[in-house]
Amino acid sequence: MAGLDDLRLPDGSALPGGEHPEFPHAFSPFQLGPLTLRNRLVALPAGTSLAHEGVPTDGDTEHFERLAAGGVGLVIGGATVVHPTTTLRSRKLVEAYIDEFVPKAAAKAAVIHRHGAKFIGQLVHLGREFIGGESDSPPVAPSAIKTPRDAYPPHELTAPEIADIVAGWRVSTQNLVKAGADGVEIHAAHGYLPAQFMSPLTNQRTDAYGGSFENRMRFVDEIVDAMRSVIPDGFALGVRLSGEEEIPGGMDITDCVRIAQHLADRVDYFSITHGTRGKYVKDASNPDAVAVPSAARVRAATGKPVIVGQRIRDVATADNVVRAGHADLVGMARALIADPELPEKSRTARLGEVRGCLGINQDCRAFDPHLHCAVNAEVGRGRHTNYGVKVAEPKSVFVIGGGPAGLETARVAAQRGHQVTLFEASPALGGTVRVAAASPHRATMIDVVDHLERETKRLKVEVNLGSPIDADDFAEIRSMADHVVLATGSRPAPLPEWSGAQATVDDVLLGRQPETGSRRAVVLDDGDGFWPAYSAVEALVRQGWQVDFATTLGGLATRIPAESAALLLARLGEAGVALHVAHTVVRPDEAGVPLLLRPVFGGVDLEVADALLVHHVPRVAVLPFGTGPFAPDAEFGAVVTSIGDCVTPRRISHAIAEGYRLGAE
Repeated sequence: MAGLDDLRLPDGSALPGGEHPEFPHAFSPFQLGPLTLRNRLVALPAGTSLAHEGVPTDGDTEHFERLAAGGVGLVIGGATVVHPTTTLRSRKLVEAYIDEFVPKAAAKAAVIHRHGAKFIGQLVHLGREFIGGESDSPPVAPSAIKTPRDAYPPHELTAPEIADIVAGWRVSTQNLVKAGADGVEIHAAHGYLPAQFMSPLTNQRTDAYGGSFENRMRFVDEIVDAMRSVIPDGFALGVRLSGEEEIPGGMDITDCVRIAQHLADRVDYFSITHGTRGKYVKDASNPDAVAVPSAARVRAATGKPVIVGQRIRDVATADNVVRAGHADLVGMARALIADPELPEKSRTARLGEVRGCLGINQDCRAFDPHLHCAVNAEVGRGRHTNYGVKVAEPKSVFVIGGGPAGLETARVAAQRGHQVTLFEASPALGGTVRVAAASPHRATMIDVVDHLERETKRLKVEVNLGSPIDADDFAEIRSMADHVVLATGSRPAPLPEWSGAQATVDDVLLGRQPETGSRRAVVLDDGDGFWPAYSAVEALVRQGWQVDFATTLGGLATRIPAESAALLLARLGEAGVALHVAHTVVRPDEAGVPLLLRPVFGGVDLEVADALLVHHVPRVAVLPFGTGPFAPDAEFGAVVTSIGDCVTPRRISHAIAEGYRLGAE
């Protein structure tokens, strides 16, 4: 196992003291029960869904190896189910209770250990919740109380069924022991089955498992006893709890502390988080480090080691949390998905190289069909075999366009040793991302541009701002280049002709919309369901406008991640935004006549007088010189490739993935 003193600076020299002097607390060792950890940083549970018939794939193992190699002291595996009653039909959740789990879990433990980290497996039963898919088993719970998130009421568990599920925790723990894991964690947070038993809101039983606090704790107590019966010396046992469930009538920090005190004598640590399903993955509209006060309460009340996570995105925050005594260990999930090397880059004075998490919950929460990341193309796809491999004969690569696709191409190609020159027509890099980052609650979007700009400087990419390329320029570039990359992005389509006041979403986000006497606006989302139109609504509300929102779709925020959609709609409701589902806008032919909001499926029109119309029109590709894609010809030998929005406008993740692949190839 590599020790701290074996780690090196980029030039190969040893870092004095084995740690970055700015973060002495985060990079100090810690004794977690029987486990000695090399530092205080934890890769929190985040399942990949890279599983086949309940068994982790090689891609899952590769993902966890990158986490360990990146420098954390502890890796906690993503939620692993303990019983057939909590499997999905797709079987993309890992199933710890089956024999086939053991060799794959052993491979995961081995690669994590090889890089000097410890491995704890997290075990879960979802109970009445189903995350991301149907199940052939009925939902189960302590009481037949339906969750608002799923369609079916759960089956109320009988005492024999409870005993069988408890046995599943024992078998699953035994399999982790066989696999060579260092510990096991009970997922008793986020409103899953253990929490359903502990909460009076979801447990209305009158038998030995309901009523009093002691009875409501009986299920978890039996789980702990069953697991302890197969846990050997030197094997850690922890529990994850929600400090605040953040639902009406749910458990709060007082309940959490009481539960932790009840369990403290029989476990080695607590991991503290906030929320229930649909609320626990905090997007960029939430404050950073939201669960730290709850973790501090549990630590003070129990004297047990505590892990805290949730919107902790950098080692500086982690160092402050440990230094202040709020928690003993600090966990990250999405930040390490965005950049698994975040700990090592921080420890070795390379903070400028860290690729930050945007907190937008798009690809990492879609699981389509498994884990991806908007800013890290390797997640879910694996590392390209050429990535970082120096080329024997560097090429002259010209990139036209400084949005995310062009910048990522430049970064990866330059890292391989190619000579890269980039041209951007505007005075700043970023393209459409700069518009998106002007949206309320989405300013973190600019972080990916800042990261890529730093990387192009570090890798000595020649960047030319304010440099539009015309036909003559392009001909000259093709005569000099081995490869030309067109990454010229997109722009809003022209608005339909109309005599009234109107604007695009871009106009609103950049503060360029015209005024109306009423300061009333109608924002139309014509079939997208994603952020742009909703962001325009929030921007107008901030400026004091009265807003009607109309969508031709049959639902609201249909393509916005679930963890963000509920918060967004609550904000719109609090702001008094009138929401019109399955409506379109009819522009009058005559000036001064009100707009009409017309139900798509028939009904009564609604008149809106003297209103600014903000039409979320589809974006269109920006093609150089107004022409179509280029191909090599006899005159010029350069290969020309178009990527990103200039092929067709899509999401930031598509731009990054295409830039990564092209830069590597």
